[in-house]
Amino acid sequence: MVRLVSFDVWNTLMDINIMLENLGKALSYLLNIPEKDAMGKVLEAREEIKRIRKARASNPSKALEESQKLLANKLEVDVEIVRRAAALATLSVDERIVLSKVPETLKRLNGRYIVITTGNVMFWPSSYTRLLMEKFGLAEHITRQFYSDEIGTYKPMKEAFLKPLKHFKVSPAEAIHIGDTKAEDFEGALKAGLYACWINPNAKK
Repeated sequence: MVRLVSFDVWNTLMDINIMLENLGKALSYLLNIPEKDAMGKVLEAREEIKRIRKARASNPSKALEESQKLLANKLEVDVEIVRRAAALATLSVDERIVLSKVPETLKRLNGRYIVITTGNVMFWPSSYTRLLMEKFGLAEHITRQFYSDEIGTYKPMKEAFLKPLKHFKVSPAEAIHIGDTKAEDFEGALKAGLYACWINPNAKK
C-alpha cells in the first residue's frame, strides 16, 4: 500500500521554462547583452549539467556551485553575476509559474498520504524554490520538502529517493515518485525500488 507520494518540482509542480526565461532576462539586464544570447547560454549549460548528472559525474555536495560556475564560465563572467541573476529571476516570478491543477491535486492528496518534494537544484538554491512554494500556496499542502543541496545527493542517485523515505520510516515499496524527467525521475525512482510515474511532456493526449 502506498503511504508516501513524492513529487519532482520543476515541470511537475511549477513551470521551469518561466524561471529559465526570467533567468535569461536577468542575465541580459546585468550583462547588457541580447536576451537571446543569454538564454542560449542558460539552455546550453542546463543540457550539459543534465548529461553530467545522468552519468553521476558531479560531486553531490557541490552540485549547485558546479552548475553556477559552469554557466558563469560559458558567459565568461564571475559566478556572482549568475547568483544575482538567479535572485532577480525569483523576484520577478508571478502566479503563471504554477502548473494547471497542481494546487487542487496537492490539496486532495494532503492528509491521505505523506506528500513530499524530491527536487534537484540548478543555478539557484533550494531556498529560492521554497520561497516560490510558499508564495503560491503549494507548501501548505506538502508534508516536507527535500532538495539536493540540502540532502547532499541528487536524482537519479538512489540516495536522493531513499533519504526522504528514511526520514518517515517508509519503505520504497510504500512510495511513488512523480516527475517529468525520464532518467532522473522515472528510471531513478524505479532503480531505488519506488513506484514511479513519468509525466512525459511529449506524450500525445
